[in-house]
Amino acid sequence: MGCESDVGVTWAASADEHGVPHDEALYAMAHARVVVREFGEPRIGPTAPTLFIGPSRFGTLEVLADVRPPDRVWIFHVMRLRESTRARVGYQEE
Repeated sequence: MGCESDVGVTWAASADEHGVPHDEALYAMAHARVVVREFGEPRIGPTAPTLFIGPSRFGTLEVLADVRPPDRVWIFHVMRLRESTRARVGYQEE
């Protein structure tokens, strides 16, 4: 049985800079172990991005997205979790 969503996900070119496939980023977001709203400075508009830290076949990922409920997600950063991000949010691997 599938799952349908009306959420529009768009990708910035910068989201591809580290070679992580989009499906891996979406999996990490859907199975996030940590979600930090208002992480860092706003990229577009007045709202700061949301950080997702979650698993993938490439290791633990950090994904930054501009989330505009109810139906807009713009993903602009995807890469393996950096130590600096891990320390900043106090994330410990399980």
